[in-house]
Amino acid sequence: MSGRHGVTRYGETSPIRSWLRRFDRTLEKRMQNRPSGFGNPWLQLALSVACVLVSEFLLKRGATEVANTDSAWSWTGLNGLASPLVWWAILLIIASFISWLYVLRYIPITIAFPLSRVVDILVPLGCWIFLGELISTLRWCGIALVVIGLALVAKPIAQIEERL
Repeated sequence: MSGRHGVTRYGETSPIRSWLRRFDRTLEKRMQNRPSGFGNPWLQLALSVACVLVSEFLLKRGATEVANTDSAWSWTGLNGLASPLVWWAILLIIASFISWLYVLRYIPITIAFPLSRVVDILVPLGCWIFLGELISTLRWCGIALVVIGLALVAKPIAQIEERL
């Protein structure tokens, strides 16, 4: 039975608390040995997110640009491949994938993946600002929950970064 701060009644540290400390030390070691400059995994994570964000806008513009409901294949969306914007979006998705693989070499996926979900905030906001799409109240609530989740994930990372 554990008491305050993960210490059991008999003075032993709880297994969960021990695991979290080991994870924290492992993460700190990984982050100390990371490259700097363009090879910085945090920069690569931001680049990956930016590529996904821009590709989503390009896909939207490209798909609507060549939309032809009279085509027999229009229901598949394959007619979107006729747009150069869609091809640029595909290139950005490939760039994002390469960047993502690099990120995973240095940042645990339990941290990188939740932080990459910032795209779930940026895409709707960008569509609202740049494309004039409406965001429902329920969607705004979902965006707020994602922001709270990102803050919960990012706070321990910021604390580790301060120690380095």
